Amino acid sequence: MYAPNPPSPVPTAHPVPRPTKFAGLAWTALILGIVGVVGSPIIFFNNLTAVVAGVGFVLGVIALFGSKKILAAIGVVLCVLAVVFTVIAQGAAVKELNEKLGLPESDKKASGQTYAVGETHRGTAVDITVADPKAFTTGEYAAPAQNAKATSYQVTVVNHSDKPWSAAMLLVQATMGNTSAEQVFDTNAGLGGTPSQDILPGKDLTFRVGFVDAPGDVTIQVGAVTDDKVYFVQKR
Repeated sequence: MYAPNPPSPVPTAHPVPRPTKFAGLAWTALILGIVGVVGSPIIFFNNLTAVVAGVGFVLGVIALFGSKKILAAIGVVLCVLAVVFTVIAQGAAVKELNEKLGLPESDKKASGQTYAVGETHRGTAVDITVADPKAFTTGEYAAPAQNAKATSYQVTVVNHSDKPWSAAMLLVQATMGNTSAEQVFDTNAGLGGTPSQDILPGKDLTFRVGFVDAPGDVTIQVGAVTDDKVYFVQKR
């Protein structure tokens, strides 16, 4: 009599490892974010690390759709912080450089080209200042309004280029509140409009312009062919 064969062993089920998706991108984003944060205070070098952080940000966003979401999120945050820290560090460095060079505050305007009345715009060829507002009443032969309340401003143009600069290229306009202000022409008050003569290199020209009063703050727009328009604001 034969003994029965022993039962075959039942194969043990082994857990199938879950595939990792975008894990490499998540780790890369984290590493690039750390590099960006560490390099952000180092001037000039932080230009490179900011670019690296930008690449890490893109990779981290892609990795957020993978299996290492937390790791990817940390990498994205670090990359954003790296760029922010770089901008702050470079802004502080520029400010410190301006202070060491002794540049006036009006030279530090990075954008906007808007100044308070009394400040100076530093242009590529000329410097322009609008200052000294004075209230007056127009004369009986003034245009466009007689015996009207008005305000005049002193405009100074300094030619710091190496060539003569024609004042005829200037166009001066104003708004008061939300209204376009009418320019006053009054020879008795010395308001004959914008001069047309040339300003020699190293020389300056000063003249006055006037506008009929209207309610609200005053914005004087000064434009030239060779420079962008700039604005001088008087709060009142």
